[in-house]
Amino acid sequence: MKILIIVFIAIDLLTIPIIKKRNNNQLTWDDFVEAVIQVESRGNDLAYNERENAVGCLQIRPIMVKEVNRVLKTNKSNLTFTLNDRWDRQKSIDMFDIIADEIYCCVGLSQMEFFEIVARQWNGGPSGHKKTSTIAYWNKIKKQL
Repeated sequence: MKILIIVFIAIDLLTIPIIKKRNNNQLTWDDFVEAVIQVESRGNDLAYNERENAVGCLQIRPIMVKEVNRVLKTNKSNLTFTLNDRWDRQKSIDMFDIIADEIYCCVGLSQMEFFEIVARQWNGGPSGHKKTSTIAYWNKIKKQL
């Protein structure tokens, strides 16, 4: 007697890791951003942390939206973001990129050293790269890479 076993695995499409290595295992900016997304929300665009009012795939708080809009205004951009934009993956990534572009630290640093500074500041604010409390966060990002 033969037994047929069928296993169904339910996969939430919002949480599939999409980290890829490209160009002979050279990491790209997109790889890094996806690693941050995996750590922040496990890839879930609908993630919500009520305690921190952090929303979306990058767990953006209202103060970050305010900071992004301040940067845009300083740079004389007509673009602005709303709190609802945190639920949109591409707009969240755009906000992340705007904050990362504001980091002026990195002449002579390797790609991984720059990624570390960006990640630790994303987690701990403008001086996050100096805080010991952000080291564990960076280690989680590195595991995703």
